[in-house]
Parts: sequence; C-alpha cells; structure tokens
Amino acid sequence: MAALPRAGHGARLPDALSSFSLLAAIALLTLAAVQGPQWGWTSAPFLLLLAAALLITAFTVRRTIPHPHALIEAGLFRSRQFTVASIALFVFFLGFAAWLLSTVLFFENVWHYSALRTGMAIAPGPLTAALFAVNSGRIASVFGRRVPAVVGPLLLAVGGAYWLLLAPAHPAYAADFLPALIVAGAGSGMTQAPLSASAGSLPPDRATTGSAVLNMSRQVGSALGIAILVALLAVPQPHALAAFHRGWVFLILTSVAAALTTVIGGRRARAPQYNL
Repeated sequence: MAALPRAGHGARLPDALSSFSLLAAIALLTLAAVQGPQWGWTSAPFLLLLAAALLITAFTVRRTIPHPHALIEAGLFRSRQFTVASIALFVFFLGFAAWLLSTVLFFENVWHYSALRTGMAIAPGPLTAALFAVNSGRIASVFGRRVPAVVGPLLLAVGGAYWLLLAPAHPAYAADFLPALIVAGAGSGMTQAPLSASAGSLPPDRATTGSAVLNMSRQVGSALGIAILVALLAVPQPHALAAFHRGWVFLILTSVAAALTTVIGGRRARAPQYNL
C-alpha cells in the first residue's frame, strides 16, 4: 500500500481566520437547524442565525480562494473527480448520520427496546457495511469505482423506502426492519471507499491534503445531518412513528442526491485535469 506524502518541516499552518470562520459558519447552521422548530422557521432569532451563517460562509469562501495558505486549497477543486467526490460524500453523510441516529431512536422510542437490545438489533447493519467495505477493492476492480459510488447510496435509499412503507409501530424486526438494515449496510460499505479514493487522483504532493478535505466533507455532513434530523423529529406529529417517516424521507432524498451527484459529475470527468 502506497503511503501518502508527509508535509515538510517548513510547512506553514493554515490561515487561522478562515479556519475560525468556517467553524463558526458550521456551528451557526447547526444551531439554527436544531432550534428552528422551537423558535419557529420564520422567527427573528432563526433568520438572524441563518443570515449570519450564510454571510460567514461567503466570507470564508472569498478569503480561501486567493489565500496562499488557505484551510482548503482552492486548487484541489480543479480536479472534477475530486470535486464530485467531495460533494457526494457531504450529501451522502447528511443522510447516513441521520440514519444511524434515527435507527437508535426508533428502536428505543417507538419499539421501546432497551439499550442492549437496540445495540444487538442494529449490529447486522454495521457488520454488513464492514463486509462490503473490506471487499470494496474487489468490487471496484470488477465494476470500476463509479458503479459502487452510485449503487451504494441507492441501496441506502431502498432501505429508507422499505422502512417508510413497512416499518410498523409495534415490533416486527425480522420481517419489517432487518432486510432493509442489511441492504442499507451494504450500501454504506460500498459507497465510502470509492469516493474517498478520489484523493488518489490528485498529484502526490496534494493527496494528503485532499484526504483531509474529504474527511472534513464527511464530518460536516454528519454534523448537519444530525441537526436536520433533530429538527425533523421535533416537529409535532399525531403519533411517534410519523416523526420517523420524515427522517426516512430525508434519508431517501439525500441518498438519491448523492448518487445523482456522482452520475452527473462523472459525465464530464472522463478526462479530468489535475494541474494544481
């Protein structure tokens, strides 16, 4: 396995101001999503938070593009393949993180499972994901990287649709939840490796930085996905199951959007340029 190059001893730290502004923008967006149902989507505090987050985001982008030591190097995105993977990972993890949390909350709050039983009920999903993840290289060697990056999110969407249509208010784990959990786990394990591997398309001296940007896309997507799920579950519903229907619809939409990102972006990435 090839090792990623290390930064030299004289490498300078990223721009502190853009680092702080990016963190502030993410924090404000997350807070706005979480507090939106309580404050009201048209309330002054929510709109002020949203406006502040958008302004700080714009400032971060404006400062990052020309800065010689930016937190995120703009030159990385000259590679269309890398750009598409970054966006797809962000969108995928919006739904993926929400899926993980909503599954736990569904078992505990709707089916009233204990914490131990919930952990055992969830286990087949991560086990299936691990099985597909360790075999992602073989899958890519047969079908290419693009196919699992598209099929994986669609499998997650299939899982969400299954639960949306069949998951009952009373426990029926084996028939009405487990099959989709395995399908979604397979989709999760199949998706992440080919998208993360896009860092290898960058020049050798940018591969490490590219991997960090992809990891940031995952983390930011996860944080915002959980915040959005909390907002969706906080909306008053006639019964507990209806709240999770919103979460599964969100999972379906984000998963399909991640797959479409790869499909549409890949059409113009047949001969990408990597002159950074």
